[in-house]
Amino acid sequence: MKYHVERSIHINAPKETVKPFIEDFNHWNSWSPWTIAEPGCPVEVKGNPGGSGHSMSWDGQIIGSGINTLVANNGNSLNYDLVFLKPFKSQAKTAFHMKEKDGGTLVTWTMDSKMPFFLFFMVPTMKTMIGMDYDRGLRMLKEIVEKGHINASTTNEGMVHIEGFSYVGIERTVSIDDIGPAMEKDFNTLVEDLVHKHDLNPDQWVSVYTKMDMKNRKMTYIAAVSDEGLNDATPASQFVRGTVKPSKALEVKHDGPYDFIGNAWTMGSMYLRAKKIKNSASPYEKYWNSPKEVSPEELKTSIYFPVKG
Repeated sequence: MKYHVERSIHINAPKETVKPFIEDFNHWNSWSPWTIAEPGCPVEVKGNPGGSGHSMSWDGQIIGSGINTLVANNGNSLNYDLVFLKPFKSQAKTAFHMKEKDGGTLVTWTMDSKMPFFLFFMVPTMKTMIGMDYDRGLRMLKEIVEKGHINASTTNEGMVHIEGFSYVGIERTVSIDDIGPAMEKDFNTLVEDLVHKHDLNPDQWVSVYTKMDMKNRKMTYIAAVSDEGLNDATPASQFVRGTVKPSKALEVKHDGPYDFIGNAWTMGSMYLRAKKIKNSASPYEKYWNSPKEVSPEELKTSIYFPVKG
């Protein structure tokens, strides 16, 4: 069953500045949405940058292995043959199209591939996941081209023990595209209608992700604070209560803007999948500081993936 994925972004730079970051695989590690999940992954680049046959191959323990080859460079378009070897074999045709727009460049990244007919039910999920990867990659490409670097870093801290805590928060199901604004609104409500009202000083500021519906591009989360100090007070009906139990968990740290926090989720999810480690409870983000107090570049977040064992 054939499927098509397409994502675009506007970059405030001329095509002549943008194109080298795409046609030369020596630049890809700086913005690739996949190799960021395994920084030490062996990568080999061959051929003349921008020329037909220029290729990039990788062989990682976490992100698998494969080869991407530039097959056509037609000025405003770049076409590639993408072959995945591990963890499963598949092929795809990918392309970048560049168009001058609003004093900059509109970059569109596409993929055309197919899945066996008996796996037709997986196509919507696959399209969503690839689309999210493309969105992350394009945001990083934009940052690299416009600013020369990405003010964010992601680190796998390995397995840790998390202490349990109870929390109170706001539960919401939203489109993946709307999660940022929705969560900002919910935390503002928490501050005004719960923390300030009850004079709380929470130890934990978290978002617990209770359901991820990739097929329909929706997520259910609880934006929450730990409820110590709330005592017997009963919060308004708009709030829900819950508990994070003590457990072993994979911790992935993300320093920098929330715009790039998807890198941490990818790093953690791919690590667990590669190591065949199963989740035991809902993953959650813990915020060590607040965007109301520090700049986006100074934000510190940990994502915890509770696991069995």
